[in-house]
Parts: sequence; C-alpha cells; structure tokens
Amino acid sequence: MSVQQQYLSGLFFIAFGAFAVWAGNDLTIGTAGDMGIGYTPHALAIGCIAVGCVLLAQAFFAQPADDGARLEIAWRPLLLVTIMVLGFGILLPRLGLPLTVAIMTAAAALSGEKFHWPALGAIAAGMAVLSTLLFSTALNLQIPVWPF
Repeated sequence: MSVQQQYLSGLFFIAFGAFAVWAGNDLTIGTAGDMGIGYTPHALAIGCIAVGCVLLAQAFFAQPADDGARLEIAWRPLLLVTIMVLGFGILLPRLGLPLTVAIMTAAAALSGEKFHWPALGAIAAGMAVLSTLLFSTALNLQIPVWPF
C-alpha cells in the first residue's frame, strides 16, 4: 500500500467512524454488563476511528516512495460491499437471519476470483446456523429467523 493510499484510507476510516458515532447518537449505549442497542455500533465506530488514526500515523512517518504511482480505486470490491450491505438490510426482514446469512456468504464467495462449491455450501450453512444460534438464541435478540 502506498503512502497516499494509506493516508486516504486513514481519512476514510476516521470519517466513517465519526459519521457512525453521529448517526447512532440517539441510540442507548448502556454498559458492558447491560448493553443497549447502540453499544456495538458505537464500539465499532470507535474502532474505525482508531484504525484510521493508526493508518494516518503510519502514513505520516513512512518514507514516501517517489515512483510516480497514482492512486487507483478498486471499484468492484467497493460496489460489491455496498450492494451486499444494502442486500442484507433488505433481505433480513423478508427471509430471516439464516437464509440471509447463507445468501450473503455465497455472494461474498462468488465475488472472489475462485471458489469451491462444496466448501461454499458448508461455510454458508455453518455461518447461517452459528449466527442464528448466537444472535437469536444466546443473545436473545429480536431478529426474524424465518420468513413466516
């Protein structure tokens, strides 16, 4: 990663984290023992800001390489991640958690260069079962599990 890429990545992480803190400002945060609905989003936003600060510090202290390289944006991953986040939000209330997680896992695998169907099926099924057990059963969150 070039110094320019690292610098811009750091700024992006900080801006995204700051936006997430601002957007979730009205959510109840709670404490570690009694987490509110905004606890995890707030913690992730603070983590994004911290990662951005680390990237900026590394870019600041790095020796610039004068190779004339220009910054190129990887549009395919950027668009796929955006579409998948929107897709998750749209599919979750309609299909439930296990089916949505399985579809999103398959979509993530299909976005790569190569994949293996048996491994993809096993990973999608495993992620669907584990996420349902964790969020619906263990944490008792009110997330739709089935479409009916």
